[in-house]
Amino acid sequence: MKSDGTLPKIAVHGLTGCAGELLVILENLGTVLPYVQVASFPFAQSKNDIKDVDIAFVEGSVSQEHDIEVLNKIRSHSKWLVAVGNCAVHGCVQSSTCAKFTPQEMVESVYGKDSAIKALEAKPLSSYVEVDVSLSGCPIDKNQFLAVLASLLKDHLPYIIERPVCLECKMRENGCVLIEKNLPCLGPVTAAGCGALCPSFDAACYGCFGPCKDPQLDAMTLILQEKGYNLSDVLVRLGTFGIPEAVLSNLDVRR
Repeated sequence: MKSDGTLPKIAVHGLTGCAGELLVILENLGTVLPYVQVASFPFAQSKNDIKDVDIAFVEGSVSQEHDIEVLNKIRSHSKWLVAVGNCAVHGCVQSSTCAKFTPQEMVESVYGKDSAIKALEAKPLSSYVEVDVSLSGCPIDKNQFLAVLASLLKDHLPYIIERPVCLECKMRENGCVLIEKNLPCLGPVTAAGCGALCPSFDAACYGCFGPCKDPQLDAMTLILQEKGYNLSDVLVRLGTFGIPEAVLSNLDVRR
């Protein structure tokens, strides 16, 4: 509760994305409602007001001119802005797709040449506004969301783990699926936060939390090539959830 006796206000918005993060937040609203007032959540309620909110959570990438307008409005009326999910943090799937086709080509292929839709190259929120906290994931982890909210309600920037998924595998005493099962696991270059969910079930991490801090992409690519995976498949796997095409094209590996 704030000093004036009112509850802090939060807003939850979606731009261009799958609404996965919105669902995670919606499913956990019951936990946070005693401590906050939901001023705006178009995905879940009809009456919304984004003015003067304490924390704004924004899902999705910026892919249309309308997204820029909405995002700027949200930023100007929010004390804290949190980018939630890989689309908001990295651009994610639509960003990697846009690297292969122009936005206009994709609009015309779906809506025809006479469409009035003005699409943009998909970019993360940070390309347009200042982002206070970046919470990656596809979708985000509910425990991380609650931890971020709790920290910001106390006016403290939260700690976001930047280590790779391998750390979480070690903590759970998992066997390494990359070494022991020769699976194309991206754990060494992927940000932790999921609890090593896929490797815990003997499946390869496919990078859905985006890149970790200082990912060793050259080494990861070389290892997967040595295990028999061709370079084009490796690059697609690395680029799907957040590693920019420009970075992948400059990897110094055997081709």
